Parts: sequence; C-alpha cells; structure tokens
Amino acid sequence: MTLHSGVPIGLRCLLVACFTVLTLPAAAHTLPISYLRLVPAADYLHMELVFNPFELAFMPELDDNKDAELDPNELGAHGQALADRVAGAFKLSAGGKALRPETTGMDPDLNGHHVRLRAHYKVDARRLPLTVETELPALTSASHLTQVTYVNAGHQQLAQLDPHSRKVTFQPPVEPKAAGSRAGLRRGAVFGLALFAVTALLVVIGAALVWGLRKQRIQ
Repeated sequence: MTLHSGVPIGLRCLLVACFTVLTLPAAAHTLPISYLRLVPAADYLHMELVFNPFELAFMPELDDNKDAELDPNELGAHGQALADRVAGAFKLSAGGKALRPETTGMDPDLNGHHVRLRAHYKVDARRLPLTVETELPALTSASHLTQVTYVNAGHQQLAQLDPHSRKVTFQPPVEPKAAGSRAGLRRGAVFGLALFAVTALLVVIGAALVWGLRKQRIQ
C-alpha cells in the first residue's frame, strides 16, 4: 500500500523514526527537567541536583558571555550564589523537622548545558521519613519536572515533582529482624526445653527412689 505522494508507508515510518532519533540530542538540552538524588548517611543527608541553567529566569545574571551555557569561569564567579538560590528552592524535612543545608556548592567538573548542585544537611535521616517540596518551577518554568531518586541502605525509591505535585515523602526501609535476635530466641528455646527435660528426669528419679524405699519397708 502506498500514500498519495507515492512514498511507501514503511519507508515513510523509517524516515520519521530516523528524524526523531537525530533530533533527540538537541531536544534533550531544552527539556524542562532536572534530576534530584537524595542519599541519607550516618552524619549527613546528601543532595545532588543536575539541571539545565538555561531554564533559570535569572540566567542572564550568570551568563557573562551570553552563550546560553555556564563555563568554568562563570561557575567560579557565580557558582555559590547559584547554588544557594537553587538549593533554597527545595524544602526538606526529616521526621517533621525542617532542614537547612550546612554546605552548598556547584560541581566544577560539570559545566555547559547542564550543571550539578551539591548540598549537605547535618542530620542522620536514615530512619526518619524524608519530605521534599520543590519551588523550582518558580525559578524556571511552570512546566518544569524534577525526577527524584531516594537511596537509603541500598533501597531505591523514585518520585516525580511537578507543578501539580510539588511534595513527596519517602519512608525509611523496613529493617529486617537481626539474625542475632533470632539465634538468641532459638538458644533460649533450646535451653528451656533442656531444663524441662532435666526437671522431668529428676522427678522420675525421685519417684523411683520413693517407690523403692516404700517397697523395702513393706518387706
């Protein structure tokens, strides 16, 4: 079957697919999306955000050479202000207690179309519910999305923040019962059973002795 233009449907589909694949890299630079990663540890909660600075409403204040990217020199000059402002767009709380970052900064090794923010919160949130609320669309665009990855004790949870759902709460993973506790219970059960057996044996021996003494008296 052919189209009115004379181009077979199969060939047309192939051309469309090729065009889509070729245009994906260009589109990736303009997608209104950022990637947030949260990792609670013993001393700190670590936050990492990869985003496209071109989306920021205040990008003209940072882009000194007006090339729609942030190069190492621009990150060096404006990185701390950028980190503080973007980190401030996220409200984090652990166990209902609001958190404030102890340190924030931009990763100098990632620059250009995408940059990486790192922030560290002085808290042990491994066993606490962690709530994240975003106001990043106010700094970027109303259609901005944030893909969130929460990693706690090797367990991973995923979520998406957008203008219609700006808050998510991650629950800590349920800890399995310690093997030592189960072994202790088993040892206690074995000890109790052994004690019962010894007691029963003593009762039997005692009864036998009483019966023997009574038999001797009768004789």
